[in-house]
Amino acid sequence: MEVAGLTIGAVALISLFKDCVDLFSMIAAARRLGPDAAILYTKLDVEKMLFLQWSERVGLLKQGSKATLFGDPETHRVVLRVLESIKKLLSDGTSLQKTYGLKMIDPAIFPDPDSTPTTGYQGASSFRLARFLEQFEALKIQPCHNSSYGGSRKSNTTAKRIRWVIADKDRFSGLLNHLSYFNSSLNELVPTDRKSMSISSEKGMMEIDNLKELDLIIRASEETQPNDKRAALAAKSAVRILRCLWFRWYDDRRINVKSPHFKTLQWALDPPDDYLKWDDLNIWLQSPSGIYWLSGKAGSGKSTLMKHLYQHERTEALLNIWARDSEIISASFFFYALGKAEQKSQSGLLRSLLSQIFHHDPSGMEIVLPQMWRETCYKNDESSQSSQSLTLPTVAEMASALKELCSAIHANKKLFFLIDGIDEYEGKDLDIAKFIRELGSLPNVKVLVSSRPHPAFVTAFQSKPKMSLHDLTKRDVASYVDDSVASHPYMVTISKIAPMEVKEITQRLVEKASGVFLWLVLACRSVVEGCDGFSSTSELKERIDELPKEVEDLIEHMLENIDPRWKQEAMKLIHLIYTNEGCKGVDPVPTLGLYLSYEQGLGTDARLSKMNLGRQKPQDIEAQSYIMEGRLRSRCGGLLEVQQFHNRWAKNYEKDLYSSVVFMHRTVYDLLLQPHVSQRLFGRILDPSFNSYGILSEIWCRMSPTAGHPNLIFFNALYLLCHGYESGISPRVIVYLLSRLQFIYGQFSLTSMPEMSQYLLHDKNCRRYCDDLSIAFSLAVEMAMYKVARFLLENRDSLGSLLFRPPNFESLGDCHVAQDSLDRKLHCQANGQLLQTRYPLIYHAICKPLTSDLFVPRILTWMRPSLPLVQYILTVEPDQRNEVIKKSANEEKRPAIFQGAVLSVYSLDVERLFELYEDVKELDEDGEDEDGGWRNVKKLLDDQLNWQVRRELEESQDPGSR
Repeated sequence: MEVAGLTIGAVALISLFKDCVDLFSMIAAARRLGPDAAILYTKLDVEKMLFLQWSERVGLLKQGSKATLFGDPETHRVVLRVLESIKKLLSDGTSLQKTYGLKMIDPAIFPDPDSTPTTGYQGASSFRLARFLEQFEALKIQPCHNSSYGGSRKSNTTAKRIRWVIADKDRFSGLLNHLSYFNSSLNELVPTDRKSMSISSEKGMMEIDNLKELDLIIRASEETQPNDKRAALAAKSAVRILRCLWFRWYDDRRINVKSPHFKTLQWALDPPDDYLKWDDLNIWLQSPSGIYWLSGKAGSGKSTLMKHLYQHERTEALLNIWARDSEIISASFFFYALGKAEQKSQSGLLRSLLSQIFHHDPSGMEIVLPQMWRETCYKNDESSQSSQSLTLPTVAEMASALKELCSAIHANKKLFFLIDGIDEYEGKDLDIAKFIRELGSLPNVKVLVSSRPHPAFVTAFQSKPKMSLHDLTKRDVASYVDDSVASHPYMVTISKIAPMEVKEITQRLVEKASGVFLWLVLACRSVVEGCDGFSSTSELKERIDELPKEVEDLIEHMLENIDPRWKQEAMKLIHLIYTNEGCKGVDPVPTLGLYLSYEQGLGTDARLSKMNLGRQKPQDIEAQSYIMEGRLRSRCGGLLEVQQFHNRWAKNYEKDLYSSVVFMHRTVYDLLLQPHVSQRLFGRILDPSFNSYGILSEIWCRMSPTAGHPNLIFFNALYLLCHGYESGISPRVIVYLLSRLQFIYGQFSLTSMPEMSQYLLHDKNCRRYCDDLSIAFSLAVEMAMYKVARFLLENRDSLGSLLFRPPNFESLGDCHVAQDSLDRKLHCQANGQLLQTRYPLIYHAICKPLTSDLFVPRILTWMRPSLPLVQYILTVEPDQRNEVIKKSANEEKRPAIFQGAVLSVYSLDVERLFELYEDVKELDEDGEDEDGGWRNVKKLLDDQLNWQVRRELEESQDPGSR
């Protein structure tokens, strides 16, 4: 008798192995054992993983396997005996209880909280177990209905329900020793080289992406399974690197590109004979490696086609013909000029491609990214689970890693890269074109790339297989018009009376579109609006004739024809998104924050009136986002839309919480960049107090109570004010808005970083919390706002009117000064003054301690320290001097103070003085200051130091002078 091509002996062996696997799975660790429970269960799970690994290695479930245990009767007999011993060991209830410290429970009948098994641990064996069970089911082996607890169906059901929990950790070690012995015996019976076993272990560990579980495996295999410990350490390094390379929105652009109309783009992989001549994409996908260039005008549907190709099953089938018997690794990246920094940079492209390749096959990671791998090895012993502690590789390192992966590590594989929209790359067209050509020149790599026909791309790819999309979509255009216009109920009615009129309307749309889908979509919307209003056929034709032929002109036409009722609101909303897109480094405008500000009239509501300091309810977030999306649709003519956040683990309300408002197409933003267009449109905003930067900052402030990343919120709110400062917002307004940020800082940023309270003079629950500018002044100085800092130092008598008054002021308590003056955490200071900062102003201006603590390394890309600001601070006359800091026979030094702000550096410790001097030295040596301004700053700082501190610094810089 044979089952699925297996002999009776093989069936018996497999069935016995399956029984052992089931018995392994019936043991858990009791919660009452505390931390030891997880370690004990992990040790058992490692043995289970090795047990399953052995079955994969010998091909136990493979039909017609020629493994030694099937071909050699003696080996087969001994393997059976070992498996029977394992089954007996794990099914002897008396021994399990008396000898090995296990306790039998039936949760359905005898619930015991102390014996409740641990949960939430996925386990080292889980992926191998899932594969084993899937393969076992495919063999369709009938159960024998025998069990360790009796042969009847009833007893078999009882056995499955009964579980064992570890009650005595010392006695349980004996069971682990026996299982380890049996696993070793099985491996010795069918030997293999250690390298192969090590590779197998590493592959198994790589399937675990939970750092805590890997730490448990490392601890559990410390003494008994050194190979598994090494494999788990390698897996931990790989997981940390993958987490560092990955970024949350790497695939957002592809997901948010609208899928093609159901009747369009079918020709791309199956072209009809009468189509225009072009390089057949179908043939290229099957042919040798290289580059295929898909070009098209703005709005012609390039991204839609690229998405269609990437997810179409026929693409995969054609690539398999190219690959023959080789494994294929596919990765994609969709550039997005209106997205976050990573979505439009080469760094983002490389991070995305590398993480996709490593996710498919992590081998070679330590070879192609040696510095990063070495860093993870150093940090694997740290308790931190965060990948943020790793240093992101440079662009050069990642580019080299990608090429080495393709040409060496995966030389026996085929790699397919689909890269959309390289014209949206933030750098030079020549640079990205050169990179694509180098990647496509590798013998095992295919690159499908799309872009507008910029000169650099025409030069780079004109000799490659290509298609011009806007010349090939006439049938798709006709299909879209039929389904969106001709099928409208009103048009169906008209066609019964005057069918030729309907045909003429649809033909005009097709001809005028010229293959540009964006133009077509916008034009069809206009015609459908006319149909909804029961316009005559002549009026519908007039609508089409009025539409400009070029997509940019059509967008401008739509802007001009927004309903007058919503004109002011529409211009404000569009101006907000336009302004935000021009602010390098900030995130897209959050839908929820825009709704909350919209409810207050889209004015610069600096007082955050009606701000709810508690978290929003999930149902409220969903409703508010839905309402805002509808308002954008009705007010802005479809030119603004909501881009959903996509994450398979995100809850429904989180998709709304992290959604953002963007232009419906990059072409809209490109049009508004033209000065004559933006000045004409935005010059019509009548509200004189409307300030986009202030409102955008307010939008992020209103997100603070609900969003889960307070520092990200604070970063965006601050960065927008920096851009506003650069655009010319008055210092008085900036000071008020910075004071508002001080409130947000204390209320929400301190939750995740309580140590940051050292920069505040009062506890956030104190009535005097906003009676100073301790954070606001520090931010102005560190962000190089020279005019703002000067305004603060020269207008001290009028600053009181600029202090922010929080919406929860009435609920704040009285001031409580800390008795220990050295304790700067979450206490009020008795001597706090209006402009008092944590460190001397010079240190804030050059070393930026506050923003570095909050935002490293992101904030440091903003700008250099301001030389004019530093020079100005050094010339400010103090209004008082504090107690003596240093005194010698000839001199005494007191720190110069102005409204609490320390102007001199005497209060700094030597370590920070050394840091300050090093930074000034670097600024002086980098050559950007031709007038020697930083050298003069260093001299002025020298004058402020007494000879003792100066001498100590000199000795620390030159040990030979001691």
